[in-house]
Amino acid sequence: MRFTLILSLLLSLLVVVFAALNNESMTVNFGLFETIGPKALVLIVTFIVGVLVGVLASIPSLLKARKKMKHLQRQLEPPPVPQDESASASPFAQPSSPHTSAPDPFS
Repeated sequence: MRFTLILSLLLSLLVVVFAALNNESMTVNFGLFETIGPKALVLIVTFIVGVLVGVLASIPSLLKARKKMKHLQRQLEPPPVPQDESASASPFAQPSSPHTSAPDPFS
C-alpha cells in the first residue's frame, strides 16, 4: 500500500516537472482543424490516447482467452450423476417382481 502511494506521488511529481519544463505553445494540425496548446499537454494527451488504443486493441484477445478459460473449466467439472429410481434404492432391497416372491401360505 505504501509502495503504490509513494510510486504515485513520484509519478505525479514527474508529470508536474515535465509540464513546467515544457510549457511552450505547440500547434497540432488535425487535418480539418488545428489547435494550439502547451507542449506538455499535447504529449500527455497523445500518451493517453495511445494507451486507450492499446487497451481497445487488446479487448478481443482478452474476451477470447476468457471464453477459452470458461470452456476449460467446464471440462474439468465432473459430469452430473443421473438420479434415477434404481440408483436411489437400497442395494439390499427385495426386487418387486411377483415371480421372485414366495406365495403366502396363510391366504
